[in-house]
Amino acid sequence: MDQPLGPDNSEAADSRYVPEPYRAGALVSMLQLHWFIRLRWCMVVGALVALAVERGVFQVKRPGVWGLVLAIAALALINVGWMVLSRLLTRRVGSSAVRDLSAFPHALLYANAQVSIDLLLLTLILRCTGGVESPMAIFYLFHMAIGSLLLKASHALLQGVWATALYAGLGIGELAGWIQPHYAFLPGLAEIGLFDRPQYVAVAITVLGCGVFGTLYFTLHIARRLDEREAQLRRTNVALQRSQRAITDLQQRRSRFMQTAAHQLKSPLAGIQTLTGLIRDDVIPAGALHSTCDKIIQRCRDGIAHVHELLTLARVHGADPRRRHASPIDVGNVVRELSEKNRLLAEKKGLTLECHVAQGVDLNAFVDSTDLKDCVANLLENAIKYTDAPGSITVTVRAEGSEPSGSRVSKFVSVTVGDTGMGIEPEMLTGGDGVGAGSVFDAFRRGNAALASGIPGSGLGLAIVREVIEQTHGRLRVWSRVGEGSAFTVMFPAQLVLAEGTTARDTRSSEIVIETDRPDADVAARAEEPNHGG
Repeated sequence: MDQPLGPDNSEAADSRYVPEPYRAGALVSMLQLHWFIRLRWCMVVGALVALAVERGVFQVKRPGVWGLVLAIAALALINVGWMVLSRLLTRRVGSSAVRDLSAFPHALLYANAQVSIDLLLLTLILRCTGGVESPMAIFYLFHMAIGSLLLKASHALLQGVWATALYAGLGIGELAGWIQPHYAFLPGLAEIGLFDRPQYVAVAITVLGCGVFGTLYFTLHIARRLDEREAQLRRTNVALQRSQRAITDLQQRRSRFMQTAAHQLKSPLAGIQTLTGLIRDDVIPAGALHSTCDKIIQRCRDGIAHVHELLTLARVHGADPRRRHASPIDVGNVVRELSEKNRLLAEKKGLTLECHVAQGVDLNAFVDSTDLKDCVANLLENAIKYTDAPGSITVTVRAEGSEPSGSRVSKFVSVTVGDTGMGIEPEMLTGGDGVGAGSVFDAFRRGNAALASGIPGSGLGLAIVREVIEQTHGRLRVWSRVGEGSAFTVMFPAQLVLAEGTTARDTRSSEIVIETDRPDADVAARAEEPNHGG
């Protein structure tokens, strides 16, 4: 079983999170702020004030006023019920409303019921204030605008059909005499009698229907654009949060890097200072002078090697990842050259080094040639350094498909470097809580077995390997067991990786996978090409 490692679980959750539609946020706002309910109270108070002014100031007695008062009272009573339901739903949604999907079906049903009943009550009010002659029919459009922002598109369209049907039923009912008597919009004015004219009723219903569905069309289009904008903003917010974590992580790593680098460079310089001081003070006897100079030279070599690896890591880390887009490189040829270059060193140590490159397949990958050489060379040097004679090192190059789901890359060229060396402890691979400060993939970190063996090393090789993998959007698979050996598989994309939307580059690879079973990639490749090893 493979164990994928990542920087933290929250970042993985962010990458999987799909922002909810805009109207879901509007629903939550409606629940928490109760603005729809407050607006309805304003309408109730406004209607009652208008009736009082009409009766008290203008001394107008409106026919059917009690029917209108009952409709307004029903609106107020129903609004009390909406207040109770709204408070219950607000408690259910809670503070994390945007991510709590369980409350959305109830909130949608709640909003649909409000709009439907409001349309019915509006029709009853129109019945008492002029019927199809009433200019208050414009409030149908008001409800359509609200519904299109709060409801799903299909629900909003059904509300449009419901509103048109109610208005058409009112107009046809008055025209046919099913709804009697007819009440004028402004009592005291001469009756126009338009409700009795089929042409006017037909035109009024048609105009209202066009207004309803026209409003729905434009507001739904606007709502859809708002959906897209909010999704983009949320993706940007996630990217900014990841960038903030990345910056913090980089600052911590830079601080640890500078401290450790200073310590690593201080050791050989201190040794050189001590030995040269002994020579200056004539403490070293003449017979030991030559060997002491050899120690000084070796300390200088160690310091130069540290500086070289530090410069390599800084170059890989600071380089523009876009440089790999120039042209693909044949990974097989590069690995062959590196294997031949290191073969003599392996043979001097009593090791066999075999290189197997798959034939008849495209092994071109989008990776900088210098980065590729640094990456594979470090794996080869580590394999030779930490493997005792008699031992073997196997290098395999082949083409592979994508293993992680949802990857933007579907084809890779993999290089596997396996050895029969001392191996690495599991805790040094995982770093305890992921590839972090305690992992051999971090700068200046070495395995316990390597430290106990006394083999010199800077601990920068695998840090360079990981940085190259991150720069190329590649993959890294590791198998290692103490006393049995290790196998590192680096996978480079065989197709160009282009940026999609707002992204933030991770400071730690999320594609490192620890394998529990030793890879058999070298066996598969050995069947594809004759042995080129020594």
